[in-house]
Amino acid sequence: MTPGDMRFVTCSVLVALTAPASAADWTDLPALIAATEAPVLGDLRACVKGKLPKSIGYVLARGKRGTSAGMPLYGVGFRGITPEQRCLGTAVAKLAFPELPAGIEQVTLGLTIRPATAPTPPPDPAWGAWKDLASALTTLIDGPRRATLAACDGKARTVRIVVDRTTRATRIWLPAWQFHSPKGDGTTPPAEQRVKACMTKAMRTWTAPALPAGLGELQISIAVKR
Repeated sequence: MTPGDMRFVTCSVLVALTAPASAADWTDLPALIAATEAPVLGDLRACVKGKLPKSIGYVLARGKRGTSAGMPLYGVGFRGITPEQRCLGTAVAKLAFPELPAGIEQVTLGLTIRPATAPTPPPDPAWGAWKDLASALTTLIDGPRRATLAACDGKARTVRIVVDRTTRATRIWLPAWQFHSPKGDGTTPPAEQRVKACMTKAMRTWTAPALPAGLGELQISIAVKR
């Protein structure tokens, strides 16, 4: 998905927050998520007008003032944002995650809002490969893979890579927008077409560990130089 393809609005003002001191950090993502969501769960429950549980998604993004949290809303162009959605978006913006690990630009997470008395289900075993995001990134984009990408271009560049899931599997791919003309007309210059084709071919055999339930997408920035 490219920025031009995104058809959602974010129901909140994305504000940078400083996470409180906690034993949980990005080396234990499930624990960090649980610790960060806990203070906001009451607000989220109060927003829901229907029955619980209710599942939502939110996006963590790197910004100049830290990590911001926002809730994407799809298909609201005609009907507008409902009071419940506005309330949820305001609550999500209170999530105070620490600064994202180097190389991670954006993380999409899922959250199921349950009654306060409902038991918490056990974590997905697939978290084993993604528990430590920095370590997972180092394993996923190792030295040989970086070198393969660097060989596709004669100059240094930062490559944006997306890891997400389809209905069948986890995938790893290159967003097309990073190769577009700086004119902003959506075209891809011939030189960038060659780089894009080379990198796409290089990544054709790449695989990534299955994303666990609750981790929807990672957007990664990789600096490469021949």
